[in-house]
Amino acid sequence: MKTHPIPLAERIIFALDLADPRQALELVDRLAGRIRFFKVGLQLFFAGGWPVVDAIVAKDCKVMLDLKLHDIPATVRLAVRQFADRGVTFATVHGYGPVVEAALAADTGVRILAVTVLTSFGPEQVSELNFQGSVDDLVLQRATTSLQAGAHGVVCSAREAGLLRSRLGKDFVVVTPGIRPAGGDPGDQQRVATPGRAIADGADYLVVGRPIRDAADPDAVIAAMHREIATALT
Repeated sequence: MKTHPIPLAERIIFALDLADPRQALELVDRLAGRIRFFKVGLQLFFAGGWPVVDAIVAKDCKVMLDLKLHDIPATVRLAVRQFADRGVTFATVHGYGPVVEAALAADTGVRILAVTVLTSFGPEQVSELNFQGSVDDLVLQRATTSLQAGAHGVVCSAREAGLLRSRLGKDFVVVTPGIRPAGGDPGDQQRVATPGRAIADGADYLVVGRPIRDAADPDAVIAAMHREIATALT
């Protein structure tokens, strides 16, 4: 499947899931030769705030601000306005139409990604929502609603990437967390895939954290993932 022309160094979005801003920026320095896209989530943003984002952008790297906003539309719109002129590439909100519309109404130029169903969710968690359908059904429903509201893309597990591409087309970004090397520990993720499988199924960007951060040789892991991605793209 053809995807957007994205440099290989930007295909992996490294998850800076750390509470120490200093350690996070040390990782950016260490990895920036191979990875040029970094995810700042709730933990790191609460610990370091905008200075962390500014420092990453100053290194000519991209930032995915993964705060998964979900509130009344007016609050979401005002929150997203704070993202203006910070150099943020992607920002995440939960995949509900009014929330997506409010984020877009802030008109900051930041690309809005709608989170469909967290990769830690499985059938049991979905049933607790009293949703009458499968995980795939819920992902498809939320992706459809979010894209109709104008979202630039979605966050979903790689297992649903192929479904969304086949049903909703190619004109949106797909970002997939839950990426693990073949045989890797899934950790707290239930819906995981290898880098090659995710790209082959239509993902544009892969969010990877622990498999790189905790590796004895992170550079070797990144190189192997890049080879998988390049092979899948051809």
